[in-house]
Amino acid sequence: MGERLAGTAWVLWTCARMQAREMAGNHLGLIICIVQPAVLVLVTVGSRTDQPTATLTRWTIGVVLTSLWASTVWVAGGILRMELHYGTLAASVTSVRPGFLVLLGKCLGATLRSVVVIAVSVTVTVALTGTGISLHNPGWLLLGTLLTVVSGASLGMLLACVLLLTQYGQQVSAALMYPVFILGGLLVPADLLPVQLRWCSTLISLRWAQDFLAGAASGTVAPGSLGMAALLTVGYFVLAVVLFGKVVDRARKEGTLELV
Repeated sequence: MGERLAGTAWVLWTCARMQAREMAGNHLGLIICIVQPAVLVLVTVGSRTDQPTATLTRWTIGVVLTSLWASTVWVAGGILRMELHYGTLAASVTSVRPGFLVLLGKCLGATLRSVVVIAVSVTVTVALTGTGISLHNPGWLLLGTLLTVVSGASLGMLLACVLLLTQYGQQVSAALMYPVFILGGLLVPADLLPVQLRWCSTLISLRWAQDFLAGAASGTVAPGSLGMAALLTVGYFVLAVVLFGKVVDRARKEGTLELV
C-alpha cells in the first residue's frame, strides 16, 4: 500500500511539474493570470474603495476565482486537445499508470500555477490601489485555498474530456466561460440575478469556495459552504473519471481519436 501511494504521488508530482513548466511559455495563460485579474481589480475593487472592508475582500476573492475559472477553461480544459495536437495523447492514456491520474496531475499543476500567478497579480494591484482587505483565520484560508485548487483541477479534468469530444473546442470554451462570469455569483452577486437563474450558481464549486473564503477572511467561518464546495468537487472528479474512461474506450474501439 505504501509503495502504491508513493507511486501515485510521484506520478501526480511529475505530471504537475511538467504542466507547470509548459505553462511558462503560454502567452494566453499569462494574459489570463496576470492582465485579466489586474484589470478586474481596477474595475471592481479599485473603483469602490468607499465600500466596507468585508465587501472589498469578497470582491477581491471573486476576482481571483473568476480568473481561475477562465484559466481552467482555456488552459486546463485544453490539456487533452493539446496532447492530441502534438501527438502525445496515446502515451498519456495507454501508459502503465492510469490515464486519469496523469490528467489529474497535469490539471493540478496548471491550476496551482494559475492560482499562484493570479494571487500575485491581485496582491500587487490591490497594494498599488491602496485597497484595504481583511485576512483573518489564515488556517481556514489555507484549507479553503487547497480545496479550491483541487476543485479547479477536477473541473479542468471534466472540461478536458468534454472538449476532446468536439472539434469546436474554442467555441465551446467561450460558451462555457462567460455564463459563469455572469451567473456564477463570483463578481455579480446571485441575489442581483433574476430569480429563475439564481440556482445556477449553486452548481459551481467556486461560488461556495468564495462564500467560505470571504467569510473566513472577514472573521466568520462557514463550514456549510466548505462542505458544498467539497461535495461538488467530488462530483466533478467522479464525472471526469467516468467520462475519461468513455473517451478512451471510444478511441480504442472505434478509432475516433488519433491516438497513433
